[in-house]
Order: sequence, then structure tokens, then C-alpha cells
Amino acid sequence: MESYFPPLKSKAETLADAWVQQGFAHHQAADIRVAEQAYRQALQAHPLHAAALQLLGLLKRRQGDLVQAEALMRQSLEVQPAQPHVWNNLGNLLLSLGRAAEAEGCFDQALALMPAYADAHYNRARALHVQGRLPQAAAAVQAARAHVPQATAAMLQLQAQIEGDQGQLSEALVTVDHALQLAPDKPALLHNRATLLQRCHRHTEALQAHERALALGLDAADAHYNHGNTLQSVGQPEAAAAAYRRALSREPQHRLALYDLARLRWRQGDPDFEAELIQAAAANPASPVAPGVQASLLWRAERYFDAHAAYAQALARAPQDPAFHDGLGRCLVRLGEIEAGLAAQGRAVALSPQDADLRTSLASSLLIARRPQAAEQEAQVALQLRPDDQYAWALVGLAWRLLGDTREAWLNNYGSLVRGLDLSAPPGFASMPDFCAQLAEELSDLHLDRRAPVDQTLRLGTQTLGDIFEQRHPLVDALKLRISEAVDSYITGLPDDPHHPFLRRRPPAWRFADSWSSRLSSGGFHTNHVHPHGWLSSAFYVAVPPAVAAGHQRAGWLQFGQPDIDVGLAEPARLCLQPQVGRLVLFPSMCWHGTVPFSDTHPRLTIAFDVVPA
Repeated sequence: MESYFPPLKSKAETLADAWVQQGFAHHQAADIRVAEQAYRQALQAHPLHAAALQLLGLLKRRQGDLVQAEALMRQSLEVQPAQPHVWNNLGNLLLSLGRAAEAEGCFDQALALMPAYADAHYNRARALHVQGRLPQAAAAVQAARAHVPQATAAMLQLQAQIEGDQGQLSEALVTVDHALQLAPDKPALLHNRATLLQRCHRHTEALQAHERALALGLDAADAHYNHGNTLQSVGQPEAAAAAYRRALSREPQHRLALYDLARLRWRQGDPDFEAELIQAAAANPASPVAPGVQASLLWRAERYFDAHAAYAQALARAPQDPAFHDGLGRCLVRLGEIEAGLAAQGRAVALSPQDADLRTSLASSLLIARRPQAAEQEAQVALQLRPDDQYAWALVGLAWRLLGDTREAWLNNYGSLVRGLDLSAPPGFASMPDFCAQLAEELSDLHLDRRAPVDQTLRLGTQTLGDIFEQRHPLVDALKLRISEAVDSYITGLPDDPHHPFLRRRPPAWRFADSWSSRLSSGGFHTNHVHPHGWLSSAFYVAVPPAVAAGHQRAGWLQFGQPDIDVGLAEPARLCLQPQVGRLVLFPSMCWHGTVPFSDTHPRLTIAFDVVPA
């Protein structure tokens, strides 16, 4: 019978083990200086001691020396690859550095060595979540839960985040409430709950959850930013601005806080709406964030000269960012420097050839340059990348129109695809005008801004915040039922054409993608535009001013077929429809449409929405 005697450790290994044990005790006691000395003593005795290398790596990560931490962990794994916990720790380090794909590979290594390693399943789910691979991330969370007796609050928190990102808001709220039963005073969980409630348009409850999380000590920039969003939703713009500023005091280059604070100040009529952007740009001369945000807003405000300067500043700080090349080019084209602008946009496409938005942006500029054939080619590339891109189809149609291509009439079949439907009043109302008069009062409480949004097509008026069909306003809900019936009828009556980009998507089921109310004041209008995130779009007329009802020079009418760019078209709009109280107009989202300005002391009030196939 054979016997096995494990090899005896050398004197150096035994000494190193003793130093590691001593160092680990100090490490756990947070005596970092002594712990590091002990680990280094271990490595002096035995330079390839795997435990000493990885523990020193963990210590270096705690000290913030991430480069050295990674090197030490990798060296430990070279010495002894079969260390699942070290693969897991290395994955966490890489994930913190934004290297999610590499981190995922480390977690895979850990799980290959230890399939029931719950922490590695959980961390793998985090890596997949960061990469936007939501179904795989959800499966990884479930795998983590399968290997523990009871799900931890952290597991449930991640599961709720994934469910929320998948649009499963009700499920996510149930999951986060389960997590709060385990950790009722965990501020991050309360913050997660608040953001979910906000997305469900339960703004008052969201505000309560935000304020409890903040009271418990949550002080992250994102927490203050999301608190600001909810404060806007409950009609507290001054408090929202203060919350955005708190976010910026924690993270001065917080892109969304900079953007939404400037947008809020614009809508409130503040002439100094750019102040925080200018301050942030000056405070960090290396960061492109603030000038990039400023450039985007100035572009939308049609201040092309100022936007050009801001894009140039952003580009100087981030010379390889295709979005800044594109923005600079768009401004130059609008300022009349066509060739320089097209060259800048060409550089953007060269840097990111698979970006459909850059292709449509270049196509638009080529149309301004009177090069419809080249514009069509760029828009067709965008459609190869994103076949249902509504803006790309609008540009293709415009190029065909300029080229005299008969396919344009097939694409933009206004006579068949644009329809006006006069809705009947909801139950309990004598007539649709009576209903709309009361609906107008309900909507007036939702128009809280002093100025049209900087990033919308509205000019001289206001627009409501959020998805109005999900906010539980009684009369809006009653109208929503009538509108749903009309949409069903419209879709049922559409002709069959498997090749048409609108008709081929005729759905057996559909959903509202977004909804809002617009109120135009005297002189107001909507610029010509398309709805890039819709399939079917709309306008429902709640209140029509006398000047619009009179029909003189089509003031306030809805017009179709005119683009938002000067491409040399001399002909008038292809179709104009007169608004009438209670009338719903439905049309493909890719159709160019806008509003003729009007002059009247009474506002023009509408509800609009987009529909997409479910």
C-alpha cells in the first residue's frame, strides 16, 4: 500500500506564512501601516508567496493605489491560478475602473473554479448590468440567490435596478420593498425606491423616499440630482435648482445636473441660465463636460455662433470625441461655412462610422449644401444601422423630393396616412367643447414654466413635464380612453404594404411612448420637425383661439411637408389642417410637421403623444 506525505514547507515559506498571518490580523484591525510592513516582510522571505501578494494588493486598493493593486493581484494569480477569491477581487477592482468586460472574465474564472460562489455570481451580474446586458445580468442575480439561504439586500437591490432598466417598474418596486424589509434604513435602497416611484409618476411618494434617504445621510451627487428631478415634478422649481446645485457641489462635472439646471433656469426665464456651466468650465480646464453641455443647449437655442465657440472649447479638451466634431460642423454649416462644416462632420463619421446619429446629422448638412444624392447615401447608411430611424426616413424622403424621385410620394402619402378624427365626448359630458373647457382648466395647473423648453420645438409658449398620460389626471385619463379607441380605429384602417417603413410596422398591439401638453401664446408656433422616438404621432386640440378658428392665412394651422432646414424648396406645405376643438390628428412620426404662427390673446392648447408598436 502506497502512502502520501505532503511536501514539507521550506523555512522561507513557513516564515512568510507567519508574517502573512500577523499582517492579516493588523489588516482586519485597520492598522494598515503595520499590515503592509508584515506583508512586505513575507515577500522578502518568499517573493512568490501568493497570499502575501493578493493581500498586499487588497491593501493597496484600500489605499487608492489601483495600478499597484492590480499588478499584485495578477502576480498572485500567476503564482497560483486556482484562487477563486482572488479572481473575484481582481474583477471587483477592474469593475471599479470601468473595465466591465475584463471584470466579467475574472468572475467567469472564479466561477469555473467554484461554481457555487455566490459573491462571484453577484459581481458578474454587476458587470453585465454595467454593460447593458440586462437578461444575462438578471440570470446572474438569480444564480447568486440560488447559492445562498436567503437573498441579501444587496442582491435584491441589484435585481431591482436591473428590473427597472428593463422597464419592469412594478416588479422592481416589489423587489426593492423586499430589500427594504431586510435593511429598512439603508439610504441607497430608499434612493432606488424614490427613483422607481418617480418613473411611475408617483411623485409625492418619490419625494418622501428621497427626503428620508437624505435624512439618513445619503449625500451622493446622483441622490441630490434625482431629488431635483422629483422636486421639479411636484412644482417646486426653486427647490429643484437648489438640489441640482448640491449635486454639483459634490460632483462639479455632473453632466446631467449641469444640463437640467441650465434647462430649468431657461424655462423659468432666467437670462443667466448658463452661469453654472461657465463656472464649471473655468474650474476644470481639462474637462469637456461643461462646454459640451453648454454647446448642446446653445445649439438647441439656435445661437449657432455661441454654440460654435462652446463646441470648439469642448473639442480642444477632447479632440477625439466625434460628437464635438459633429456639433462644430453643424454650427459651421448653419453659419454659412459649408465646406468647413462638412469636413468637421466627416471627421466625426470617420471616428465613429457605426453611429447612426452622426450619419443623419451629416445627411442633413448635405441637404443644406444642396447635395441630395450624397445626403440620401448617408441617410441610407443610418437606416442600415437603425432601420426604423424616423429622422433618417424623413431625410431620405426629402432627398427623393429634391431629386424628383417618385418614391417620395409613396413614402409621404399625406392624403392617406394623415387623418383628422373628431372625437366624441367622454361619458358624463354633454359635448366635446364642454369637456375640453374643463380639460383646459385641469391642464392649466400643469403649465408651470414661464418659457418654452430650450430643447423642444415649441416657440413662445410652455410645455408640461413628464408623461401626462401616466400622471393620473382625471380628465386627461378620460380623454386617453377616447384617444385609444381612435388609435385602434386608425391602425385597423391602414393599408398593407410590407415594404413601406411605416405600414410594415403596423402592430397587433401598441403602447403610448410619451405624452405632453403644449400651450402656445400669441406669436407662438412649433418649428418643423419629426418625432424620432415614435411610430405614430398626434395633436389633439383642447382650446383653439378665435384667430385660428377664423382660418385667416391659416394662422395656427398644422402644416405637413416642410423641413426644418433650408434646402431650397420654393413650394408651400404639402398639407395644412385647421385645428378644431375636440379634433385628433394622427400621422406617421417620420412626417415633417409644424405650426403656422398666430396672433391672439387666447392660447392654443393641445395634448400630443407618440405611439410605438408593443
